[in-house]
Parts: sequence; structure tokens; C-alpha cells
Amino acid sequence: MKIGILGGTFDPPHDAHLKIAERSIEQFYLDKVIFIPSGNPWQKKETTSFIHRYEMTKLLIKNSEQLEISKIENSEDTPSYTYETLTKLNLPKENLFFILGSDTAMKIRTWKNYKDLSNLTNFLVALRSEDNMNLLNQQFPFNYQLIEGQKLNLSSTDLRKKLQENILENNDLPLEILKYIREKNLY
Repeated sequence: MKIGILGGTFDPPHDAHLKIAERSIEQFYLDKVIFIPSGNPWQKKETTSFIHRYEMTKLLIKNSEQLEISKIENSEDTPSYTYETLTKLNLPKENLFFILGSDTAMKIRTWKNYKDLSNLTNFLVALRSEDNMNLLNQQFPFNYQLIEGQKLNLSSTDLRKKLQENILENNDLPLEILKYIREKNLY
């Protein structure tokens, strides 16, 4: 079974996360993609609580049989490290595909035990609208396969800002996630 892993803060999760997962399934014949919200994202100063990010991500993927969600990083007490998560999953490298946006991929050298990641997984990278292949090839230290398709321009940071400034457009977030955000008074 070929499994994709899409980790992230998902604060909030959005359609670009969904599209990257769906493209990965289609292009690389993955059997499923597991979304893993980070419990305590050590490179972020402030995040919404894990349970809210988990529940929003569940809403994002609920209509797909090939998308799952995991609570493997649900501890907010200790930092979440990809190396440790992939080790816990204990899946054979030839069947494991770690999915990244190019912005994240280019920062991978800052991750704990990053040099060991290529022993645990294969990499699938989606280009963000502001990134290009030359820059990615200079900064990403591993072999990867490119997730094809239109470059995506959504970011959780921009969505949080729009929510705070009350300028969110109707198609920026799935309606159920927007409803959840408003009910829970997030952002």
C-alpha cells in the first residue's frame, strides 16, 4: 500500500492542502493520504489548539475515502518533529511519500534530524506560486518528485489575517470550516 503523509499546522486547513493531497493520489497512485496536524509545531510561536486544528482538518477531508487524519502528534506539551513521527509510523520507505509545499521544503534543513528523513520516506513537492524549480533545487537537499498542477497561492497565514480583518471572501475557506471558526470564535 502506497501512503502519503501530509503534515502541517493546518491553522486553518484550506483547499490548497486538499488539492495537494488529491493530486498526489492521482499522480503517484497513492492508496491514501494521511493528514497529520502537528501537536506542538516547534517553529511556530502561536497556534490554535490541537483539537480545533484537528476538527477543522477532519471537516476538510470528510468527503474523500482516500484521505484520513491521524492524532499521532496530539501532544501539545512536547514539540512535534517529523523525524520522530515517521519513525513511530514505522512504514517501509518504498511505500511512504511525504508531501510538502515548496516553501516548507526549502526550510527542511532547519528540522530536527533532517538528514535522516531521506532514510524514512520519499518526497513529493508542490510548488507555491512564489517559488521556482531552481530555488527549490538549490535549497532542498533530497531527491523529490514534483506534484504537477497549477501553482497554489493559499496560505493559512494569509487566511488568519483575512479572518482577523474581516475581509475573507466566500471561496477562501470551505463553508463548514468557516462556520466552525465562527462558532468557536477562533482567530
